[in-house]
Amino acid sequence: MQLTTERIRKKFKNNFDLCNFSINIARNMILSGHQATLGQLLVAIEERADEARS
Repeated sequence: MQLTTERIRKKFKNNFDLCNFSINIARNMILSGHQATLGQLLVAIEERADEARS
């Protein structure tokens, strides 16, 4: 699956919300000891954004 920031951006009201959401997910991944690539982080952001909207 090819992710673009535009596809993810549509799920948030503005870029600040997207940025804060992304920082929190990345912080949680680091604190839990997981190493992730940018692609893995984008997938996690998209999945959790869908969960947050539900």
